[in-house]
Amino acid sequence: MSIKPIDNRKDFLLLLLYSPGKRGERNEPISGRTRLVKMLFVFRQEALPLFKKNTKVDERNFYQFFPWNFGPFSSDVYDDINFFLLRGFIKAKGSDEELLHEAAEELSRWASEFDTASSESEIEEFEEEVFSLTEKGAAFAEALYADLSDSQKSLLKEFKSKFSNTPLRAILRYVYSQYPDSTSKSQIKDKVLGSGLASH
Repeated sequence: MSIKPIDNRKDFLLLLLYSPGKRGERNEPISGRTRLVKMLFVFRQEALPLFKKNTKVDERNFYQFFPWNFGPFSSDVYDDINFFLLRGFIKAKGSDEELLHEAAEELSRWASEFDTASSESEIEEFEEEVFSLTEKGAAFAEALYADLSDSQKSLLKEFKSKFSNTPLRAILRYVYSQYPDSTSKSQIKDKVLGSGLASH
């Protein structure tokens, strides 16, 4: 069977949401925009080289990250989440998890610098969101997922299991520790590196 190339960055977002995670169930939710940004950053750094061995993946079609006020960032991830929310591919619901201060700051700064559609009042009311695919989104992602090799599916599951269940502060600490060049412009570096791994 020939594996189809993945030629759209949005496909990776959908595949990450669709893939089974720790519970082994497809379409396990992922909590938070900041978590998704950092997950996709780490995926690009660590998993993409292995993932693309089995198919044609042009890294130029993956999310491009740059050092920003809150570590490695891609406004395209936020834009694509909104794109799929508007088109009924992704749904968001409120989380019982408290919104991490760093995540709230990132969202607020993104809204003021990149997203002209958001207002300050919307940001003030923002709470942590949990993202998953709708029935329509899952049906679309299922077709993408079916074209993956077994090793790609295993890689996605292992990656999602690890990073969707790790406290966000621990993920931030990992990114800041392992990829210091990507955090050169961060305004929260001392706070992140000084926080405990067990913190939520």
